[in-house]
Order: sequence, then C-alpha cells, then structure tokens
Amino acid sequence: MTNKDFFSSSWERNSAITAKAFRSLPSDMSKLNYRHIPKFRSPWELVNHIGPHAQELCQAIKEGRMDLVNEGMFNMNAPHIYKTPEDAAKAVEENSAKLLELLKTCDDNSWENKQVAVYWGTMKIMEMSLMQICWDMLNDTIHHRGELASYYRVIGVKQPNLMGPTTEEEEEMMARSASH
Repeated sequence: MTNKDFFSSSWERNSAITAKAFRSLPSDMSKLNYRHIPKFRSPWELVNHIGPHAQELCQAIKEGRMDLVNEGMFNMNAPHIYKTPEDAAKAVEENSAKLLELLKTCDDNSWENKQVAVYWGTMKIMEMSLMQICWDMLNDTIHHRGELASYYRVIGVKQPNLMGPTTEEEEEMMARSASH
C-alpha cells in the first residue's frame, strides 16, 4: 500500500465518522452555539471549520493552492456557512467522494512533491507538499472532531459512538457480561 493509498483509505473512513458526528448534533442553534469557554469554538463553529476540509483539499490537488475557508474567528453569517448539521454532513460526504476520485488520478510524484501554497484570505501562510497538507488536514479534522465530541453530553445530546463504544455502551456491555 502506498502512502497515498493509505491516506485515501484513512480519509474515507474518517469522513464517514465526521459525517456521523455532524448528524449526531441537534438542530437547536442555542445548543450548537454553546461554548465551554469564551475562546473555544462552539460546536457549530467546529462543524463549519472542519466541514470544508475535503473541498479545500480538492482545490489543492486541482490548483496547487489551498484557500482556507473558515479559519480564526470567521463570519458565522457568511453565505457559505452550512444551514444545518445535515447539510454539513452531506457536504462532507460529497466533497470527500470528489477528493477520493481526484486522488485516484494523482500520480505518486505529484503526491509527494507538488508544492501547495496555503492562503488565509490574501495572506500566504505556508507552502508544503500535497502529501503533507493532506495528512495535516486529516489530522486537523480528527483533532477538531475530538473537540466536538467533548460537547455532546454538555449540550444534552447522546454521545455518539464515533471511534468505538461510548462509556454508556461499555457499561451496558459490562452489565450484560456480568449477568451471564
């Protein structure tokens, strides 16, 4: 398995988990806009930050540049902000499918050596290989999905099983095991 193949399989698996994480959120904006601490992103800001990552990577492959969509304290009233968690989940699925198709046509030399300029607005903030930016965006998605996972119980939503059993599911399994 090549590095690109491993990335593709990792992205495919994790994009499905991200879509599930988004679908596990309530549609109640008062809950979605809750913050643990004022400087932390709210669940809704996290969704709108990581949701566009596949779209951004598609641009990196096609254009050799990547414009970060929702960085820093971005405008939550902008027209590109998702309307619902379901819209965000569908966008993740659609853009991830496009990304996986683009990766199939990307040769190993481009994957390893093509330099991608990364922009935050008009400011170029870095440049790195396509391979590195893809892995960085996957790791960023996983990191922020972990932040998102810390909100479910706090906002009164059942903790979804994203990477394995939740505490409640483990407790149920232990209780069933003890009763046999």
